[in-house]
Amino acid sequence: MTRPGEVTEVKNGMMQVTFCRPEACEACGACEGGKHETVIWVKGEAQVGDIAVVDMPDKTVLRASLAAYGIPLLGLLAGLILGMAVVPDNEIAGVVGALIGLAGSCAGLKATEKKRAGNPNWTPRVIKILDNG
Repeated sequence: MTRPGEVTEVKNGMMQVTFCRPEACEACGACEGGKHETVIWVKGEAQVGDIAVVDMPDKTVLRASLAAYGIPLLGLLAGLILGMAVVPDNEIAGVVGALIGLAGSCAGLKATEKKRAGNPNWTPRVIKILDNG
C-alpha cells in the first residue's frame, strides 16, 4: 500500500506524516473514532509541508491486520472455551475465561510490539519526497 501524506513535523531524523483518509472510507467512519487524518512517524529527512510517499507492502498490512484483530479474537474464544470446560454449567466462568484470554492475547501483542517495530519488514518506509513548494 503506497500513500502520499504531508510532512507535519521533523525531529532527529524522523518525520511525522499526516494522511487524509481515502474517499472510500468517508462513509464508514469505523476506524480512528471518525477522524479524517492518520498520523505516523517514519524515518526520513524532509521539510515541513513536503509530501512524503510512504509504502508498506500489502502483505505486511494484511499480516498486521490479522494480528491486531485475529489474535485477540482467538484469545477471547480460547478463554471462553477453557472457562466453560473448567467450570461446566457456569456462564460466569466462561465470561471470566474469555476476558482473561482477551487480556492475555492483548498483553502478548503488546509485549512483542517492540520486536515488530524494529523489524524493517513491519515498518513503513518513505519511497519519495515531493517538494510542496
